[in-house]
Amino acid sequence: MNLLGRGTLILLLSATSSGCVIQSQMTLVPGAAQVKITTDVADIADCPAVGYIPVGDINIPDRRVAQNEAYGLNANVVFNTGYGVVAYRCNR
Repeated sequence: MNLLGRGTLILLLSATSSGCVIQSQMTLVPGAAQVKITTDVADIADCPAVGYIPVGDINIPDRRVAQNEAYGLNANVVFNTGYGVVAYRCNR
C-alpha cells in the first residue's frame, strides 16, 4: 500500500472512531429534557402521533436522540415500541 493509501485509511479510521465518541456524548437540545419517554399506552391515549423515530433500543445515547428528535417535531411524549419510538403531542 502506498503512502497516500495508508494516509487515507488512517484518516478514514480516525473519522469513524471519532464519530462514535460524538454519538455517545450527545447532549439534549434546550427543551428536549421535558419530552417524556414512556412504555405505558395510557400516557398517549387521545394524543395525536406526530412522527416515528427509528432509534431502536432506548439506551442513553438513543434516549437523547429520541428526545431531541421528538422536540424537533413539537412532541412532548415518545412511546417506546421496542423497535423505535413514536412521537406524540399530548395536551396534558
